[in-house]
Amino acid sequence: MKFRTVGIFAHIDSGKTTLTERILFEAGKISAVGSIEDGNTESDSLQEEIERGISIRTTFHSIPWKTTFGEYQIQIVDTPGHIDFRNQVTDLLPAMETAIVVLEAGSVVQSQARLVMEELLLAKVPMVFFINKLDRFGEEYLDTLVSLEEILGEAPVTLFQRDPEGKMEYYLKAPTRFPKAVKEELISWNDDLMISSWNDTSGQTDFTMIGLHTGPKEGKLYPVYGGSAKTGEGVRELLDLVLWTEPKEPLLEEGIPVLVLSRRTNEEFGRYSVVYPTSEITTKALDGFAKKTILPVFYEEGGFSFVDPETLDPISTLQPGKLVLLKENSGLISHPGKRLQFRTNGEGPKDTNPSDRIPSPFSVVIEPEHSDEKEFWLCRLEELTWEDPGYQLQNKEDTGQLVLFGRGELHLEIGIRRIRERTEKKLNFSSINIAKIELLKKMSHKVALEHRAFEDQKSSGALIAVLEDTADFSKQIAFEVSLPEEVKNSIETSFLEACLHGFYGEEVAGLRFRILSYEMPKGDLQTTLTLLKVAILAGVKELFPSNTYLVGPLTEVDVMVDADHLGVVLSDLSRRNAKVESIWEAVAGKSHLKANAPAQNLLGFSGALRNMTKGIGISWERTAFTSEFYAVLKE
Repeated sequence: MKFRTVGIFAHIDSGKTTLTERILFEAGKISAVGSIEDGNTESDSLQEEIERGISIRTTFHSIPWKTTFGEYQIQIVDTPGHIDFRNQVTDLLPAMETAIVVLEAGSVVQSQARLVMEELLLAKVPMVFFINKLDRFGEEYLDTLVSLEEILGEAPVTLFQRDPEGKMEYYLKAPTRFPKAVKEELISWNDDLMISSWNDTSGQTDFTMIGLHTGPKEGKLYPVYGGSAKTGEGVRELLDLVLWTEPKEPLLEEGIPVLVLSRRTNEEFGRYSVVYPTSEITTKALDGFAKKTILPVFYEEGGFSFVDPETLDPISTLQPGKLVLLKENSGLISHPGKRLQFRTNGEGPKDTNPSDRIPSPFSVVIEPEHSDEKEFWLCRLEELTWEDPGYQLQNKEDTGQLVLFGRGELHLEIGIRRIRERTEKKLNFSSINIAKIELLKKMSHKVALEHRAFEDQKSSGALIAVLEDTADFSKQIAFEVSLPEEVKNSIETSFLEACLHGFYGEEVAGLRFRILSYEMPKGDLQTTLTLLKVAILAGVKELFPSNTYLVGPLTEVDVMVDADHLGVVLSDLSRRNAKVESIWEAVAGKSHLKANAPAQNLLGFSGALRNMTKGIGISWERTAFTSEFYAVLKE
């Protein structure tokens, strides 16, 4: 049996989950097609997914599929479309062999689809495109193809057409019915194919099929089919096309040949990971290697428990490309998007993803109603952050509070809802907090700092320094004079303490403290250091009121709304001090709107938008807080 792992990617509301549902129906895995509106799809099983009509976490489905050129087991991976859950998409890319990118007819390629296409190109995953909703928009897909060409840098190949009677035709089933120009596109990307085609006077070899087979993997050919996920038109043909194209081969790197795709928790099964073996290996071999590598405190005899996701039967030999489940083991580190690792040092690395996880500017403070229930809630939160490393948890021992960081407003709302499920225990939580800092304005200010006490008999000594801005959010200190270590430590800690609270009460960043000279007085060193600390704290803070400004994360939003609703949406954005970047008329009476505003101003906007438009939410949003991408909050 040949296995093929196929990811389905799309902009939110383009029909990705509907396509997955139709594929399961066509393969005989389900007897009836569920709908997002009715909340009965196979992919969206969480209560939040059903209520909101969006995918929140990745789902995996295995289906048998028979073609004229072989039998396959297709492992369908249905990914979330909302930007808050983007980390789940990037975690999957190393294991994706082929990608189906769903595009919506009657529209240009939308923002989230554009973003995921750029990531698929970078990961060199072969792509097959499916223009969905042709049952609603008919032949209105020219704009889609034009914007697709702009993103890819070359023209995609349209391999579907309607016959004179209006019936859809697809290239794999009827290649002879397609124009000569289409056939030339399938071989023109490869000079050797073109030459071989010219030299084959007998016409016995169909080089167009060879080109279609190898072109997507080489990143030279982008086939496009079209149809309707809702009615099923073109879905079976799409799967045949995907299987005909050559898959990406996984990178064979050193270490355990197992990629971790996702982590889950099941009440009966416990903690487990969905994993993708890149080469054949037995659990016996892994166990033997682990016995030599993992410290005894972490080693569990026969601890590699792999099971089949369909039958839950134990697996002793992992087949390349066949997704399996791995039960949690204290001797293993299973980071989504990374290879499985052994835990090899005394304490074991913290179970958080590496530095590629950018801390989120969104957070919420959590406090149990009863202090003796803190461990209960801490356990639930740790379960949430284990399953989705996009969340981060901070335990504030001094106040008894817990702080949950998330990737966005929706991400945090769903996280809170999930930990509160199936319990009558009460939990208090704050509104969503937005990270803020004070940024030093462009300046370079020379200061002379000194503090006297005890009727001017004691002095800190005269410190000459320059306070200047940096190019980022960093805080730096530089010494251009040789000083005793105790003095340097006192100056550094005093400077950092002064930066903790600026004029607006936030941490000050983006500044450098450059020490030019220091005349240390005679006398007791400890008294001198104490007075020096006061001089620096007072002198540096004195500069903040007129030289810092408050900044926070900036959010960009992209909305597709009916023209009838445009006025009320613009009014609400104006009330939130948003800057409208562009408005243009799309097809089918819709307007495409892009705007940006401080993230704190847009809290609740997604829900308000759904109310204003009777169901339509934000199509795409991005929130970032970097030295190049931020919003000024007030002067």
